[in-house]
Amino acid sequence: MKTMRPSLHPGTIALLFALVLAFGLPAVAQSNSKKDPSKDKKADDSTTDIVIHVVGGAKNKPVPNASVYLRFREKKAMLFLLRRKKKIELDLKTDNNGNASFTQLPHGEVLVQVVAPSWQTFGEYYVVKGRKQTIQVKLHKPKTRWY
Repeated sequence: MKTMRPSLHPGTIALLFALVLAFGLPAVAQSNSKKDPSKDKKADDSTTDIVIHVVGGAKNKPVPNASVYLRFREKKAMLFLLRRKKKIELDLKTDNNGNASFTQLPHGEVLVQVVAPSWQTFGEYYVVKGRKQTIQVKLHKPKTRWY
């Protein structure tokens, strides 16, 4: 003997879907609007905006198109970035003024590496703290040829 399953009419399914959207979305929007502003401020205080200013030579001229890499050393910073769905390692190119800007970075220790054609590679650890920070990197010409 065959058992029959009850089936819903496509119009009924569409009506149920519309009701879920109509009553579910306002509840989600209302819960998001009741967030505590002090929590948002706390999240803002735990991040830093960084500008890496890359100059080179005796006259400290800006180095355009240099590759700037940031690598986070502390596990706390790595977890922060993973939770925010961002990379653990960040990289940018400098603009014509020699600046590379990174926003909303977690506090902690970070390795800044700069690579540019015709310049020695630079690498140094810095402590990231505060709301805004500017790091000046001075590149030098290579002393000898490696080939």
